[in-house]
Amino acid sequence: MRSFVITLVVGLGLATTAVAQPGPETRPVPVETVKIDLVTMGIGALPWERHGHIALCVTQRGMRIAARHSEPGDYCYNYGIGDFHHPLAMAWGFFRGDHSFWVGKSSPEEMLQVYLYFDRTIWVQELPLDEAQKQKVIDKLEHDILEPNKYYAYDHFWDNCTTRIRDIIDNVTDHALAKMTDSPGDETFRDLSRDGFQGFRLELLATDIELGRSTDRVPTYWERMFLPQFLREAVHTKWGLEPQPIYVRKECVESYRDPEHRDPDCLARGIPTVTEPKSGRVLLALAILALTSPVWLTRLWGKFQRTGLAIAVIPYWLLGLVTTTLSIVSPLPYIRPNETDLALLVFDIVILFLSPVNKVKYAKFRVGMLAVMAVLLLVNVLHQPIWTLMLWPLIPMATVAFWRPRA
Repeated sequence: MRSFVITLVVGLGLATTAVAQPGPETRPVPVETVKIDLVTMGIGALPWERHGHIALCVTQRGMRIAARHSEPGDYCYNYGIGDFHHPLAMAWGFFRGDHSFWVGKSSPEEMLQVYLYFDRTIWVQELPLDEAQKQKVIDKLEHDILEPNKYYAYDHFWDNCTTRIRDIIDNVTDHALAKMTDSPGDETFRDLSRDGFQGFRLELLATDIELGRSTDRVPTYWERMFLPQFLREAVHTKWGLEPQPIYVRKECVESYRDPEHRDPDCLARGIPTVTEPKSGRVLLALAILALTSPVWLTRLWGKFQRTGLAIAVIPYWLLGLVTTTLSIVSPLPYIRPNETDLALLVFDIVILFLSPVNKVKYAKFRVGMLAVMAVLLLVNVLHQPIWTLMLWPLIPMATVAFWRPRA
């Protein structure tokens, strides 16, 4: 059960960044006088704040002024709103690909007060748009907040609050962002997701377990803009728009002011660098050794062997049941196919009910299957980081297959 909760937390951490707020009435403002700002929020301290957030704001005097005193015609558009009063329903909708997220509009002051309260760095970049481009942006934003259009199926990598704003900017600038050919680096989608969870062992383990093989490829420069920090970087690179901080996270203030001791990661992401990032894989290995010890201890003792086997198998079978269920019901491409389902095979529960002879046969089959998976991982046919996870079924199956029980 705890594994299922962690999976939901990771899903929410990838998907949720803001709370629903009532939008103000729109007042017509001459398009030639407005400024359209890309506003990005840095990483927060909580797991669901670890990938930042983004918004587009339309103001009369710019976000630096609107952040302190909004005019009646100033408003911001937020594509990352979900029903936080019903988190389990929202998470289930997220995994099912339902239209569980929507677009909202609020004044700059209302939107920013959330991020100021949680001490998250905020940057502003005024987009260099002409009047016709500004009008197209405003028309699109107003179209998206209409009741028939506002809801959408959130996809962390390919259709999220950042990609929607990226697409709006790209469409009104003759696809200036899509035409960029800068190097995206060598980090995969999984690496980029894990980067946000540095310091959170359980969440990092959940990215190993629940994110499928489609996340183990390097995104293009365009695709990498699914994260706010990379869209901010692309806008800076394309138009030379230096991100202007209107608020700097308290832990970063000294680093920001002292050029000799600046922490680039703190400035770029809004949170101090994790000096010793922990993957959680060693912790998982130790937990697996503890959870599977009953199978060989009871075999060594010669008593309660079936109970020891059950204690070793049932926990990973439950986790495998969760991942397999999500792989079946979720349309999200990064949830399925999932190589975890091969490691934590749901059919392993049958070993508790087989005859002694068939137990050994099934266990040998599973050991062979895991050996084949190990070879496929070595030759890069399988990609997911499930080496540690494979220990979980391997220990009880190898014990049954090759350790003759005492009478």
